[in-house]
Amino acid sequence: MSLPSSYFFFEPSSATPSLIIERAQGIYLYTKEGKEIIDAASGAVVVNIGQGREEIATIAQEQIKKLDYIVPIWLSEALEGLVKKLSEWFPTEPYRFYFTTGGAESVEAAFRFAFLYQIAENKPWKNKILSRWTSYHGITLGALSASGNRLRREHLEHCLLDWPKIPPPYCYRCPWSKTYPSCGIACAQALEEVLHSKTGNSIAAFIAEPIIGASGGAIVPVEEYWPAIADICKKHGLLLIVDEVMTGFGRTGKRFAFEHWKLQPDIIVSAKGLSGGYIPMGMLAVREELVQRCEKVAKNFMFFTYTSHPLSCAIAKKVIDILEAENLIDHSMKMGELLGQSLKNELANHPFVGEIRGKGLFWGVEFVKSKITKEPFPPEEGFLNRLLRKALELGVFFYPCQGMADGFSGEAVLVCPPLIVKEGDILKIVAVLKESLNQLI
Repeated sequence: MSLPSSYFFFEPSSATPSLIIERAQGIYLYTKEGKEIIDAASGAVVVNIGQGREEIATIAQEQIKKLDYIVPIWLSEALEGLVKKLSEWFPTEPYRFYFTTGGAESVEAAFRFAFLYQIAENKPWKNKILSRWTSYHGITLGALSASGNRLRREHLEHCLLDWPKIPPPYCYRCPWSKTYPSCGIACAQALEEVLHSKTGNSIAAFIAEPIIGASGGAIVPVEEYWPAIADICKKHGLLLIVDEVMTGFGRTGKRFAFEHWKLQPDIIVSAKGLSGGYIPMGMLAVREELVQRCEKVAKNFMFFTYTSHPLSCAIAKKVIDILEAENLIDHSMKMGELLGQSLKNELANHPFVGEIRGKGLFWGVEFVKSKITKEPFPPEEGFLNRLLRKALELGVFFYPCQGMADGFSGEAVLVCPPLIVKEGDILKIVAVLKESLNQLI
C-alpha cells in the first residue's frame, strides 16, 4: 500500500505548530507525548460544554442502536425533541428550524431561503446578498462570496459572486476616521447608502455576525449599531440574517449574541456550539410567518443528505440540556466578566496590545507594532505565529485572527475557552498570554 506524502489534504505551513492530539477532557487537550494544553479557543470556538462527556457518549450509543438515518422528509423522535427544545429558546416569536452539518451549509440555506422569499413577494430581481468587509460566513462559494475576509477569498476572487459589502462597525480602526459618538453611527448609515445606490434594489438580505469573530477578533459594535441596522432592513424590505455560528448557544453570556441588542432577526444561522463539537451540525431558524409565505410558492425546501440526522439531533438536544442544567450561559457571563477584566488589568498597557474587546467568553486581543499609530505588525514578520508557538510551549492554545487592519495585515487572538472554564483556568490563560507577549519583546 502506498501512503500519501501527508495525512493532511494540504500540508500545513511550517509556521503552524504541528501537534498530534491523542485525547481531551473538559478544557484540556493531551498530545501523544502527554503534554497538557488548555484549549483557550474551544477548538474553533466549538467546544462549549467541554470534551469527554459521558452523558453524550451514552446518548450517541442509544440513538445509534435505535435509529441511525432516515430520509429527511420523515420525522424522528430525536428531531421532534430538538425542535421542541429550540422552540423554548425563541419565546417571543415562533421560528421554523432547518438542520445541516455545519455553518457554511446553514449560511447557504439562509441565502436560498432569502431568494425564495423575495420570489414569494413577487420581487425576483432581489437576487444579491449584502454583507460587510472584515467578515467570514463559510468556505463554500456562496458563503465566501458574502464573506469580507480577503485572506480567505484569496485565489478564489474570480469565482465568487460580485455581491456588495459595507465597512464593519470597527471603532478602533474606524473606516471613516471618525470618533464615537460624534460619528453619527456612519457604519450603520453605510447600509442605507448602499440601498439608495443603483444596486440597492437588487438586495434580498443583509447578513452579519453580531460580534465579528474570526476575521476581526471579537469586534463588538456600539449599542446603537444593531437597532439602526434592523430598522433600515425593515424599512427597505430586506431580510436580516444574523450569523451566530460562533456566538450562539451561550458563548457571549446570552443564548444568542443578538439578544444583547434585543433584536428579532428574520433568519438566525448557527452551528458550532449547537452540538458542542460532538458531531457536525448546523441550523437555520426562520420566522414562522416568512416560511408560511414561501410555502404558498414552493412545494419544498430541498434538504441536504444529512439534514435532521437523528444522531445529530439527539446529541444537539443533550448539549442544550447540559447548557441549561449546569447554568452554563450565566456561568459564561460571570466568567466572561472575570476574563475581560483580567485581560485589561494585565495587558492593557502592554506595548504590543492595541485593543481588548468582547462579551461573555468571547474576547479578542488585537496586537500592534505601535500603540500610538496603531500600526499592525507586517505579516512577513510572523509575529502572530511566534506568539502562538510561545503560548503552546507554555500550555495554552489561542485562536488566531488576521487581516482586520486592511484585509491582509492586522493580527489578534480570540480568547474563548469552553463555558465550563473555572476562575483558576482563566487566570492561567491570561498569565500565559502575558508571558508569551513578554517573551517577544
